[in-house]
Amino acid sequence: MEMASKSLKNITLETGGKSPLLVFADSDLDEAVKWSHMGIMSNQGQICTATSRLLVQDSIYDDFVKRFVETTKTVSKVGHQWDSESYQGPQVSKQQYDRVLEYIQIGKSEGATLLSGGQPVDSSKKGFFVQPTVFGDVHHQMRVFREEIFGPVVVITKFSDEAEALKLANDTTYGLGAAVFTRDVERAHRVAAEIEAGMVWINSTQDSEPYIPFGGVKQSGIGRELGEAGLEAYSHTKSIHVNLGSRL
Repeated sequence: MEMASKSLKNITLETGGKSPLLVFADSDLDEAVKWSHMGIMSNQGQICTATSRLLVQDSIYDDFVKRFVETTKTVSKVGHQWDSESYQGPQVSKQQYDRVLEYIQIGKSEGATLLSGGQPVDSSKKGFFVQPTVFGDVHHQMRVFREEIFGPVVVITKFSDEAEALKLANDTTYGLGAAVFTRDVERAHRVAAEIEAGMVWINSTQDSEPYIPFGGVKQSGIGRELGEAGLEAYSHTKSIHVNLGSRL
């Protein structure tokens, strides 16, 4: 931004996120668990739109957590990235590996409940491997709830009603992506409209198409990629006035 400001160049920025995924009590729980696992554990959690904050309605919280942890232990097999049986490969660098492990320690020290993972994987493996990690009983003021980790670490928080769900979802400096799981179509669109994010998925997460704009609000960036909106950064609006008569 500083370099662009010297010549007033247009810029497009995508600067990360801490995306929420809301699960209401009327959701298809199997689908919610499947998608929410994929939304954070894919690509070792190294996705800018990763839905790393799971907000679950209190009446189904225990059931959801049990299923989510079981799915993580069953599906998220850690191994070499070219092994067809592996789901999760290594972190991209030693620096990122250390960062993820540091945040896991922060979560423990803040009082979050470690439900699964939380350890480095066998150091004999070639690469920087971390166990897929699940924290429960997470408070919205904890750093693991508020800060982007960019790794296979997810936090799960409960909410009582729609108003609280929106308050928790929007309690972040980021606004890149979000997901809503519910069978109530009216609620889905109502909540999607109120979430402060550039992209919202309903009953899915991480869907992407080249014709749909990609980008965030708040500190998640400026401008859009993809779609017609993605061309705006490379064009200028010009007004042309034409006088077809002789009158002033």
